[in-house]
Amino acid sequence: MRFLLSNLSLNLGEEALDLARPLAHALGGAPEDYRAVVLERRSLDARHKGAIRFLATLSFETERALELGPRSGGLKLDRAPEPAPYAVVPPPRRPRVVVVGSGPAGTFCALRLLDYGFEPIVLERGPAMGERVQAIAGLWKDAVLDPEANAQFGEGGAGTFSDGKLTTRIGHPATRYVLEAFVRFGANPRILYLAKPHVGTDVIRRCTVLIRKEAEARGARYRFRARLAEVRFDDQGRVRAAVLASGEELPCEALVLAPGHSARDTFEMLHSHGVAMRQKPFAMGVRVEHPQELIDRSQYGPSAGHPSLPAADYKLVCNFGLNRAAYSFCMCPGGEVIQCSSEPGGVVVNGMSNEKRDSGFANSGLVAKVNTADFGSDHLLGGMYFQRKWEQAAFRAAGETYGAPAMAVQDFLKGRATGKLPRTSFKPFAVAADLSTCLPGFVQEQLAGALPTFDQKIHGFASREAILLAIESRTSSPIQLLRGEDGQSVSHPGLYPCGEGAGFAGGITSAAVDGIRVAEWIAQSAGAPVFQPFEKQVRAGDLANEY
Repeated sequence: MRFLLSNLSLNLGEEALDLARPLAHALGGAPEDYRAVVLERRSLDARHKGAIRFLATLSFETERALELGPRSGGLKLDRAPEPAPYAVVPPPRRPRVVVVGSGPAGTFCALRLLDYGFEPIVLERGPAMGERVQAIAGLWKDAVLDPEANAQFGEGGAGTFSDGKLTTRIGHPATRYVLEAFVRFGANPRILYLAKPHVGTDVIRRCTVLIRKEAEARGARYRFRARLAEVRFDDQGRVRAAVLASGEELPCEALVLAPGHSARDTFEMLHSHGVAMRQKPFAMGVRVEHPQELIDRSQYGPSAGHPSLPAADYKLVCNFGLNRAAYSFCMCPGGEVIQCSSEPGGVVVNGMSNEKRDSGFANSGLVAKVNTADFGSDHLLGGMYFQRKWEQAAFRAAGETYGAPAMAVQDFLKGRATGKLPRTSFKPFAVAADLSTCLPGFVQEQLAGALPTFDQKIHGFASREAILLAIESRTSSPIQLLRGEDGQSVSHPGLYPCGEGAGFAGGITSAAVDGIRVAEWIAQSAGAPVFQPFEKQVRAGDLANEY
């Protein structure tokens, strides 16, 4: 029989030893009594700085008679669940499907459609990975922007140039499908058990290309530099074809819209057709960056530097009453701050890190909630225009360059711009500026109010080594396309809004899961039975601040 033991405490260093030994210590018997021991989950418990430990969940086989249920020390013994099945029966019909966007939502939608026997066409407005990497290198080195090849557009979507976090709170069964796919295409198997899995931008780029190559071998057709310019509808508003910027029409019965949150021209086109949507709150602010050593000392205390410990992260929040809060977002240990603009005349920053997280810097979004009432417009795309307004202000503050306006945290708190900047990892360059010129007043107030609180939680957070870089504006989509229980647009049948850009995800994993859910809906519309293991619904609240 296979068992599952949870909440097993492991001292630093013990996680690298034979795990049958702590099992025998916890359950009795000898290590050789426990076979096929698998680490199912491991999290870090750093609540007590002098006694940092790991908490593990192990599955194993044994012939010993063991009593199920709670045990002393918080341990719990259960029967191990059976692996989830993914195989499906192809539906009787195979309607033509076009998927817009090759980010995690579009990619995993295509993979799941292939499982059902469909052969989707995947449209990506940006280039394939090799050309995209070259274009981004040009932006980070020479401050030259290609509006169609950048950290937002191109093979793999925006998540390809990020920390590669796979953490999610949605608790959906398809999450395992996503993690196993990444491992199958080159990610480290540890993402299957880490409580905070990440693959790093260097690894996720390789995985993305390999996923695409297998998808093509199975029948998917990828089209790069193929921007969706129009959608053809019939008299009842049903999708009939996707129209590319070149004028080429691709007839389809299902059009999956997974363009990411930066495809603003796409949203304007959809709005012109009356596609149902609504304004959605998001968050806006800056990137804050510190030496990684400072964060490690604060989070790990005397254990800082232990070889078993990863670069330390943090998650901070400061509430200011109803619908007002400042918080950390998409924290990147051992990462770097990067230029993520996609529109000429606007500056956008974000965080990124490689698998090893060894840059020596730690950065995070430091953002404040932006409510729909803050947009200053009832226009359904008012939040999008609000973002653009402040991105353009950041461009001006950077001297009309694609550098990033920057300010020392201490100067920001004192309301003075001395022009002196702490060290930063940002590329292509930081520009000393007064950040009050490129942040809404209510955002400035919340950030300034939160920083002293965060400094109490993480010693040195507001020290002279901390720098702020603007503007972090693409935290999530400022709109949500409305869809029904069958996944289709409530106004235009055959249109399937999907992923983060459509307002149904909050990170790589939840976007991928949403792509899978959309594929399931399309398969069901073609006559496939409901795949029960993936039927769980995702609560909107679970997507907020997923990072």
